[in-house]
Amino acid sequence: MTVDATEMPVLIEHDGPVTVLTLHRPAALNALNGALLIRLEQALDDVRRSTGTRAVVVTGSGERAFSAGADLGELAGLETSAAYDMLSRGQRVLRALERSTVPVIAAVNGVALGGGFELVLACTFPVLSTRARLGLPETGLGLMPGYGGTQRLTRAVGTARAAHLMLAGHRLDAASAHAIGLTPVAPVDGDVCAAAVEIAHTIAGRGPRAVGATLTALRAGADVGLDAGLALETALAAQLTAGPEAAVGIAAFHERRTPVFADRTPIEGEL
Repeated sequence: MTVDATEMPVLIEHDGPVTVLTLHRPAALNALNGALLIRLEQALDDVRRSTGTRAVVVTGSGERAFSAGADLGELAGLETSAAYDMLSRGQRVLRALERSTVPVIAAVNGVALGGGFELVLACTFPVLSTRARLGLPETGLGLMPGYGGTQRLTRAVGTARAAHLMLAGHRLDAASAHAIGLTPVAPVDGDVCAAAVEIAHTIAGRGPRAVGATLTALRAGADVGLDAGLALETALAAQLTAGPEAAVGIAAFHERRTPVFADRTPIEGEL
């Protein structure tokens, strides 16, 4: 694994087709300040342009926190227009993460609160350490979630559970998050980043165009009616069926060997 340790406040590591992005403000529990969000956005853009990256893992520096949330020092005392601009930037970055053309796995190594939890919700799915604690405590500070939490959490767990978490400031432990479907993976008692990277490598070995098209269909299905979602699925599946990846995969199946897919290129309809 190669490491570019000069990239602050996000460390970028490359492990073959898997890129690991580490939120790196350990003294501030990896709080999301403006500089971190800008660098994260740049890193995601680099991933989008790289045909060799097939999966991404996002984690936090240190053992205590994935991210403790937005940097309150930057929020304090802002006028409405300045607060709007800052929150819009966070929304834009998390939306870019959510719309990534490759899967983004959150390796949650500690607390993920406020904006940190909202970042987790924007990922394709999280893998949680047994030490992980998730929550949206903003109302206790006279604030509210502003990086998509009111929308993504409600879609993930339903209105009642989302309301309880946000209004009462309740925190979920890893087992509870798994039980209500926030993560498909059982909590990890050990190196959660290594576990997430292993899953990322499994995904990276599959057809990258197929993975990208599946992500596109999944995202669209959350925002449109069933008929529109089915129409998009049919169009994308037809392109894949007639494309080079399917030829490689089907040939490997008949020859009883593991397929080796070429680097990804977008297909029509992918976001």
